[in-house]
Amino acid sequence: MLIDRLTHVLAAATGLTAQFPAEHLTGKLPNRDRTVLALANHIVEIAAGFLLVEAGHPFDGAVAGAIPDRELDPPDLAKRSACVRARLGELRPAPDAEVETQFGTSTRHLVLERCTWHAAQHTRQLAFMLERLGIVPEASLTAADVAGLPLPEAVWDAGSS
Repeated sequence: MLIDRLTHVLAAATGLTAQFPAEHLTGKLPNRDRTVLALANHIVEIAAGFLLVEAGHPFDGAVAGAIPDRELDPPDLAKRSACVRARLGELRPAPDAEVETQFGTSTRHLVLERCTWHAAQHTRQLAFMLERLGIVPEASLTAADVAGLPLPEAVWDAGSS
């Protein structure tokens, strides 16, 4: 199920975040005004946003943007991630149910797919950043993990490396 894939992506992102040396968490991403830690927080908020949708909240700009109220440090972020994963594990969303989004009415399945590929793309970026530091990612996503998701081929958009 797609919800299980989102849960797996979130677990992978949490594992990758734990691998970063503390001094590199505040480092900026390529061509972005965002730190590694901000990206890790963003990934958790993407998944938490789907929980909001399941609770009846529209998938609006704030939910889609997935910016946390405050940035958590890695231990607290790991706890939040575990809580979000547990709540995701309890869900069995009705895929055809309608959801209001910032783009109009959509289905829960499409919103879940968007949350899943969005989180997966950023998880790929965390793995890339570890590799750039010479650290072998222990929780990278596999081709099977992302099969069928509408991900861009590149980890970063043009001009980023």
